[in-house]
Amino acid sequence: MKTAFLFFPYLFLLVCQFLPNKPWFFPANSLVYIGIAIFFIFLQSVVLYGKTKGLVFFKNLEQYKYPDWIFAFFFFVCLVLFPIRNMDWGDGLLLLETNLLETKLFGFQFTLDEILETVLHSLVSNFLSNLGFTDDPRISYTFLSQLAGICVIFGFLWAARENLKSNSLSILILLSSGGILLNFGYAENYTLVTANHLFLYIFVSKFAKNPKDNDLLLYGATALVAISMLFHLVSGYLVLLLVYLWYFHSPKEKKIKHLIVCSFIGFSILLPWFLYFLFLHDPSIDRNSTHLIHPPFYPRNRLISLNHIKEILSVLYWNVSIPSLFLLYQFLFSRTEWKQFLRRPESKVTVVAIFAFFLHGFFHNPQLGFPADWDLMGFYWLPITFLTHQFWIQSKEIHFEWIPVFLFGTVVVLVSAVNLNKTNPKKEILWEVTKTTIHSYVEENKIYINTLSKDDKKFFAKGDFLFYKGQVITKQLCDFPEKLDIIREMNAHRTNWKKGFEDGRFQSKDVLNQFLTEATKTNIKYIKSLEVNRICHPQL
Repeated sequence: MKTAFLFFPYLFLLVCQFLPNKPWFFPANSLVYIGIAIFFIFLQSVVLYGKTKGLVFFKNLEQYKYPDWIFAFFFFVCLVLFPIRNMDWGDGLLLLETNLLETKLFGFQFTLDEILETVLHSLVSNFLSNLGFTDDPRISYTFLSQLAGICVIFGFLWAARENLKSNSLSILILLSSGGILLNFGYAENYTLVTANHLFLYIFVSKFAKNPKDNDLLLYGATALVAISMLFHLVSGYLVLLLVYLWYFHSPKEKKIKHLIVCSFIGFSILLPWFLYFLFLHDPSIDRNSTHLIHPPFYPRNRLISLNHIKEILSVLYWNVSIPSLFLLYQFLFSRTEWKQFLRRPESKVTVVAIFAFFLHGFFHNPQLGFPADWDLMGFYWLPITFLTHQFWIQSKEIHFEWIPVFLFGTVVVLVSAVNLNKTNPKKEILWEVTKTTIHSYVEENKIYINTLSKDDKKFFAKGDFLFYKGQVITKQLCDFPEKLDIIREMNAHRTNWKKGFEDGRFQSKDVLNQFLTEATKTNIKYIKSLEVNRICHPQL
C-alpha cells in the first residue's frame, strides 16, 4: 500500500489525460503530461528498487548533500523567463483595466479589500513609467510578483538553515506547490500578501517554541496579521490564529493585558487606513464594489454539494497536491512520528492557519469560476507547504523515495508556467485597444470627474468608462447585425448615467438598480459580441 501510494500522482495525471473533458488544472498538451507520467513511473520504480535492494549507489545518493540553493536559483530563472500571460487565469483584463484607469484618474488604485496591494502596484507602475517604461500595469505586477518570489524562496531556504538536513532537497517542497505560480510575474493582488504570510508563519513557528516569549509572539503576530489584512482582507481569517495564540500561549495572569494590548496594536494599524480612505481621501472608496460591505458567501443550499467539493479538491490539487499527499502519507503510515510532530507548538499554529483558510475556501463564493479564481480560493497552499517543509527538515529519516514525487511536482509546475506564459493574440489586441481607450477617456473626462463629489467620483468613473469603452471598442469590431444597436444603447446609457448623478436620481437605490439591470443586459450583449467577432484595427 505504501509503495502504491507513491505512484498515485503519476497515475492520476495519466488517467486524467484520457478523460473526455480534461480538468482545468492541466493547461498543457496531453502528450506532454503522458510523457512526464511515464518517465516518473519509471524513475520511481528504479528508486524504490534500489532502496529496497540496498544498492550502494542509492545509499550514496541518500547520503549526498544536495545544495538547495542551486535548485532554487534554477527555479527562479524559470520564474523570470516564463511570466504568466494567460488572461483567463485570475481577474485578467478586468484587473489590468481597473488598475490603469484608476491610476491615471486618481494617481493610484485603491480598494478596502486590498489597500496595500493595489496602492503599491500603482505607485510602482508610476515609478517605472517615469523611468521610461510603458505604463502597462503588467510591468509593475510582474516586478512585484517576482520580487515576492525571491522573498518566498529565500524564506524557505532560511527556515531550513539550522537543520542538519537543510541541503536534503527540502526546497522542492515549495517548488512542487502550484501556489508558487503566483510569483511567476502573475498579474493579481495576492503576491505581496503571500510573502507577508510566510513571514508570519516563520515568526510564529520560531517564537511559539518558547513560552517565555509570549509577549513578543502575541504582539508580533497581531501586527503581522493586521498588516496582512491591509494587503488583502482574506487575511482576516488569520484572526482565528490570533485567538488560538492568545488562548494557549498567553499565561492566565497576562490574558487581559494581552487582549487589550493586542487589540490596540491591531486597530492602531488598521483603523487609520480604513478611516482615511472611507472618509478623508478624495475620492473616497467605492462602497458598491468592496467585499467588506458585500461579502460574497457561497449559497447555503450548495455548501454541501458534489460540485462544491469538486471545486475545493480541484484548487487543492492545483495549488498544493504533492505536499498534501506527503502529509497524508505520514498520517497513514508514520503515525508515531506524525503525532510527535503535531504535538510541537510550532506545528499546531501552522495547522490553525491551514484550518482558517480552509474555512475561507469552503464559505467564499468564487464569482468568476475556475480557473480564474484558483488564486483567491487557495490561500491554504502556503501553510500546508510550510507544514510539510517543517516535517521534512525535522524528520529523523531521509524520505528519499519521495524525491521523485517532489521532482515530478516541480516539473508539472514548470510545465504549467511555460504553458500559461503563452498569450492569446485576440486578447492581447483587445488589451492594447483597451489601453488606448483608457488614455483617451482620461484625457476627455478627467476634468469633469474632478468636479464631482468625492463620494461619487469612483463609482461614476467606473460606470461611465464601461459605456465609453463599449462604444469605442464596438465601433472597431468587424460589422455584425447588432453592432449599431449596441453602440446606440451604450451611448444612451452613458447619457442617462451622467444625468442620474447630476440630478440626484441615483440616490434612490430602486432607480439605480433599475438602471443597472438594463445596462447589464446591454453589457452582456457587448461581451458576447467580443467573443464571436474580431477587432478590425489596421494599426494592430
